[in-house]
Amino acid sequence: MVAHLPLNALRAFETAARTGSFSNAAREMGVSSAAVSQQVKLLEEFWGLKLFIRQGNRLALTEAGQSAYPQLGQSIAQLGTLSDTMRRVEQKRRLVLSAPQSVVETWLAPKLSTLHKAGLATSLDIRVQNDPVDFVRDKIDLRIYYGHDLYSEYKVVRLFSDQLIAVASAEFVAEHGDRIDRIADVHLIHTDWGRDFATSPDWSEAFSRRRIVDRNAGLRVEASSMARNFAEQGFGVALLPECMARESLHSGRLVKLAMTAIPMKHDYLIAHPKRLEASHPIQTVIEALKA
Repeated sequence: MVAHLPLNALRAFETAARTGSFSNAAREMGVSSAAVSQQVKLLEEFWGLKLFIRQGNRLALTEAGQSAYPQLGQSIAQLGTLSDTMRRVEQKRRLVLSAPQSVVETWLAPKLSTLHKAGLATSLDIRVQNDPVDFVRDKIDLRIYYGHDLYSEYKVVRLFSDQLIAVASAEFVAEHGDRIDRIADVHLIHTDWGRDFATSPDWSEAFSRRRIVDRNAGLRVEASSMARNFAEQGFGVALLPECMARESLHSGRLVKLAMTAIPMKHDYLIAHPKRLEASHPIQTVIEALKA
């Protein structure tokens, strides 16, 4: 007798993989974290495969999980499409642009301002999402991301390369100086770059490893946008991609400290389905982001 496929367990796994944690999946599904964890465990036992490993407070897909997730996401998307068709749901068409939190909060709005002024940005649906995203299920047209190859089956366009700089408020610099090598560890803001970044640069790179930084001292935050905000409020020095600090530097909310910039190891990229390569709205947005 063939065992029945645990559909609830499949949904729990897909939601946890997409949202990055059992707690996020639980909120979306309207159940407890323990219930999601139990369903994933049930699926792992059903398949005889481990699907997740823990990395701090986050989940990472194992090789088996990475193999299953895209196909499962597509299957759920197809079921959703079938459901929409059967219910005769009228689909509202907007251009869906997906990006990580820090990109949306620091860089995206200024880059799209030219489209907004021209009245072309009103049809955009901008979503904050972590990688990996499912283009089919979530009806995503464009995804901005940094330095990995999760979307190699899509059309990928390079947006720009960047570098890391040290920034702080003018008041902080007036009190502590602008020499990064003289800033105490307790005043360094540490960023957990998260799953959307292929590498995790830290303050040790700023000192060329000549100085051992106490990572337990100072403030720790979960996104570059948070590091920028706390630096603006005088909490210390943040290590930021220059693109995310540019507006704050121009406005005077932040100043740059004396430090050799650290080239980021990968480029910022944007991906879209290959069938949309000739789409004028798609190309208009990409050109605005590259400008």
